[in-house]
Amino acid sequence: MKDRWLGLDIGGTKCAVILAKLDMGIVMLDRIAFPTEAEKGFERAYSRMTGAIADLFERNAIDESRLRGIGISCGGPLDSERGVIICPPNLPGWENIPIVSMFEERFGVPVFLQNDANACALVEWRMGAGRGLSNMIFLTMGTGMGAGIIADGRLIRGFSDMCGEVGHMRLCETGPVGYGKSGSFEGFASGGGIDRQAIEMTKRLIDSGDPPAWIMNGHSLNDVNAGLLAAYARSGDSSALKLFGDAGRMLGRGIALLVDVLNPELIVIGSVFARCEDLLRPAMQSELEKEALEYSLKGLRVVPAQTGDNIGDLASVAVAVEGTGTDPQSESEDRAKAVMYHYERLFDRYGQLTCCKRQIYEAYEAIERCYANGNKLLLAGNGGSCADCEHIVGELMKGFYLKRPVEDKKRDAIREATRDILPGAADILQQGLPAIALTGHAAVSTAVQNDVDPQLAMAQQVLGYGRPGDAFIGISTSGNAKNVLLAASVAKALGLKTIALTGENGGELKRACDITIAAPATSPADVQEMHLPIYHTLCAMIEARFFKS
Repeated sequence: MKDRWLGLDIGGTKCAVILAKLDMGIVMLDRIAFPTEAEKGFERAYSRMTGAIADLFERNAIDESRLRGIGISCGGPLDSERGVIICPPNLPGWENIPIVSMFEERFGVPVFLQNDANACALVEWRMGAGRGLSNMIFLTMGTGMGAGIIADGRLIRGFSDMCGEVGHMRLCETGPVGYGKSGSFEGFASGGGIDRQAIEMTKRLIDSGDPPAWIMNGHSLNDVNAGLLAAYARSGDSSALKLFGDAGRMLGRGIALLVDVLNPELIVIGSVFARCEDLLRPAMQSELEKEALEYSLKGLRVVPAQTGDNIGDLASVAVAVEGTGTDPQSESEDRAKAVMYHYERLFDRYGQLTCCKRQIYEAYEAIERCYANGNKLLLAGNGGSCADCEHIVGELMKGFYLKRPVEDKKRDAIREATRDILPGAADILQQGLPAIALTGHAAVSTAVQNDVDPQLAMAQQVLGYGRPGDAFIGISTSGNAKNVLLAASVAKALGLKTIALTGENGGELKRACDITIAAPATSPADVQEMHLPIYHTLCAMIEARFFKS
C-alpha cells in the first residue's frame, strides 16, 4: 500500500526531512533535521537528505514501496514546472539543480517542487484558515517577506515562477533595506526587517546617551530581536511599542496594495504576526483602512496562520499532496463515513432539526479545524446551559463512543512515570480533546464578580485562555444572556471561531457569532431538549474524525 509521504524543507540554515501520512489531514510521523551547510555545495546536502530518508524508513519499519510522493519546499528563484532550483540567494552555488528528476530517479515516485511561500499557502488553504475559500494570500513575514497567492481556486505561479515576491515592493523612497532595496516591504515589515530595525534603534538610543531598558537590564546588541522587544512592548516600553507600531503601519500599507490589486477574501500571515499580532494589528488595521479601497475591505479578514510552528514541515508534504491532486482532508474514508453516520442519524431521529442542518455541519467544521490545528474549545452558558457546557466537556475530554487510547510516545512516558503509583494507568487513560467550560472556576469567577463586574466573569476567562485558532461555543436559550454575549464578543475580537447555540430567535448572540445553531423552539425547556442531541452529535462527529473505531 502506498500510504506514506515525504517532505523536504530546504532552507539556507537547515534542512528537514519529514515522513507523513494522510488521515483527515497531514499527520507528521517522524522528522530529521540537519544544518544545510550550503557552502559545502548541493551534493553534500543531497547526500544528507537521502541518508535521512533511509534513516526514517528504517526507524519507522517501512520501505520505499510504501512511498506515494515527495514534496520539496525551497526558496526561489526556481522553476516548479521543470523541477529545477535556479539560484536561491540563501543557497549560494546551488544553480540549475534538477532536484525533482534526481529524486524521481532515486525513489521512483512522483516528486514536486514549490517555492516555500507557495507551499505554506497550500497548507493554510487546504488545512488551515483558508479551507473552503477561493481567494487568499499567505504572507511569510519571517526572515523575508514572500507571498503565496490563491486566486479563483488555484495557486498562482506567474510567467517565470516569480509570482508573490511582494517583499521587493518599495513602500517609501528611503527606509530599511530588505530584498536588496531600501524602503521595501520586506525591509519594513518582515521578521528579519524588524530585527534589523530593533538593532539600529538600540544603537541610536545608546549613542544618544539614553540606552533602552533592555540594555540597562543586561542584554547586549546580540540579544536584540523582535522577540525580545515584544516582551518589552507588552510591559509598556515606549521605544519597543513605537517599533511595533511603525512595523504594523507599514505592514498595513503593504497589505493595502495587495488588497487593491488582488481583492482577496482572506490574508493569512505567519511567523512574527502569529506571535505578535496584538502589537502589530492596531496600526496595521488603521493603515489598511486608510490606504485600501473601502469596497475591497468589506468581508476581508487578516488572520495569523493556523497551522502553527510546524507550517514549514507540513508545507513540504503539502507540495506532494497537492501535486498528485489528493485532498488531504478526504483521505480516511472510514472516518469520513463515521462522521457522516452520526450527522445523518441526528436528522433521522429528530426531523425537526433539519432546519439547522447546514449550521450544525458548519459548527462541526469549525470545531474540527480548531482541533486539527492543535487548539482548544471554550464554552459559556448559565443555568441549564451551564450544565450543557460541562456535559460537552465531559464527552470531549474522554471517550464518548470510542476508547481513544493514548498515543504511543505519551503512553510510554506516562507508564514510566506512574508504574509505582498505579500500574496500568497508562493503558486506562484516554486521549482527550481539550475543552474548557468557563462556568466552574469558582475562584476566578467570584474574584471578577466582586472586583470587576459580574457580567465579565466568563469574558475575563476568554481573555486569559483564548488564542487565535481556538473555538468558542456560547449557549443561551434566548440568545440574550449578557455575560455569554460579552464572552462571545471578546472571543471573536481575539480571533476565535464563535458558535452560538440558541433558541429559534437567536437573540443578540446570533449577531455576535460566526455560526448560529437556532433550535426551532422558544420555551427554554424545549430549546434545551433540542440542544442535547445537537451537541451529542457534534461530539460524536468530532470523536469519529480524530479517533479510530
